[in-house]
Amino acid sequence: MATFDFALLNQAFVKHDNDWNFGPVCSSFSRIYWMTEGTAYVTFNDKKRKLTAGHIYLIPALTTHYDHCNGVFKHYYIHFVDRTKHIIEYYQQYDMPFEMNITEEDKKCIARLMELCPDMKLNNPLPDTYDTSVGTLEAVKRFHSRPIGLRMEIGGLIMQLLSRFFSNATHRKEISDDRIKHTLYDIEKNLKDSRSVDEMAAKVNLGKDRFIRLFKQQTGFTPSNFIIRQKIHHAQMLFIDGNHSVKEVAMLVGYNNLSYFGRLFKKITKVSPSEFVRQNK
Repeated sequence: MATFDFALLNQAFVKHDNDWNFGPVCSSFSRIYWMTEGTAYVTFNDKKRKLTAGHIYLIPALTTHYDHCNGVFKHYYIHFVDRTKHIIEYYQQYDMPFEMNITEEDKKCIARLMELCPDMKLNNPLPDTYDTSVGTLEAVKRFHSRPIGLRMEIGGLIMQLLSRFFSNATHRKEISDDRIKHTLYDIEKNLKDSRSVDEMAAKVNLGKDRFIRLFKQQTGFTPSNFIIRQKIHHAQMLFIDGNHSVKEVAMLVGYNNLSYFGRLFKKITKVSPSEFVRQNK
């Protein structure tokens, strides 16, 4: 099992009254909410989801979402990042539940987090004021200035809350066909210079139409859409991990046409490359 290096960025209990309407937001960190009163909405993957009292919610890192409310609601929020990026790899492998009934153990975990760090409330809920590369870096530095024992306990509490979601997650469909396994390995190995669909089909001795049907049956995507999504995900990680320009990242994932790369990036993530960089570089 991979190791994690969790840093707690922000947390607090807050009341909102028609002032929680943001988006699109695509962050390098994850969010956990505990709703205690009222209702609100989060939209992602083109689906509007209702948040209600008595539940906890997870918005994984790199999930583009929109926040909505049209009245009063109260909730706890917890923002955290895994500096190893391993948690993002796990998110990619599982279909995560968005909503869970809160348990007494969950409440104890959240109460303990609030007790350990009562001074981590956001000054302003507007994402532009904190969900930036500078804001996240400063929050990580503040967290790592705290005593090691405190950081270890906080990491354990975050892991305990996450374990609830992963315990109810569904592992994404295992690839059973060796030809598609080989194709996926080849795509990952040569993502920048990925082959055409005709070339991929020929390499595993399948006709083009049969290959496309089998690929979609095994992965849920057509070969072309799968490659685009993998390239955009890789671009997101390059933006987070390095100091590359948008043009450099486009080239690194195999796009010579910068405007085309920008259109694909926004289609997948709902934000432009420059906006994503501003938030998460």
